[in-house]
Amino acid sequence: MIGQVSQMGKDAGIEFNFEKALITNTFSSHKLLHLAKKYKLADKMEEALFIAHFVDGRNVGDRDTLISIAQSLGLDKDEVQQVLVSEEFDNDVQNDISEAGSQGISGVPFFILNGKYSVSGAQPVDFFVSALQQTYDETVFPLKNLSGDGNSCDADGCSI
Repeated sequence: MIGQVSQMGKDAGIEFNFEKALITNTFSSHKLLHLAKKYKLADKMEEALFIAHFVDGRNVGDRDTLISIAQSLGLDKDEVQQVLVSEEFDNDVQNDISEAGSQGISGVPFFILNGKYSVSGAQPVDFFVSALQQTYDETVFPLKNLSGDGNSCDADGCSI
């Protein structure tokens, strides 16, 4: 599996360094994700943590490492330190863990598409494209005005 993921990473321009990746408790990392979400930086935080762990071999369970990562995204050091030593966001992380468990998620990566389809593990790009296209086709009601007279329908109903 590591070989497959490494190759897929190389194909996407990512050089995984699994030999450097440290096994650590990521609870605090997840707390930082919730803090970052507050500032619409969750995607950037997730990517920064991913790179720190899988590429750079940094300890994403270490408080100083997490502070450094958060500051690199522009988060306030004092607020980050407060979040890391407090119980703020603990319930949010526990809820995430519970929700994942209730959906049978026991590992990462794991993707849920539109609350209906799940994709477990690292999959080839073509697989994701197909899964996303199927989800899109089934859930998006195209806005079309086939009559040419101003009548239209969307996901909320029809206007005549």
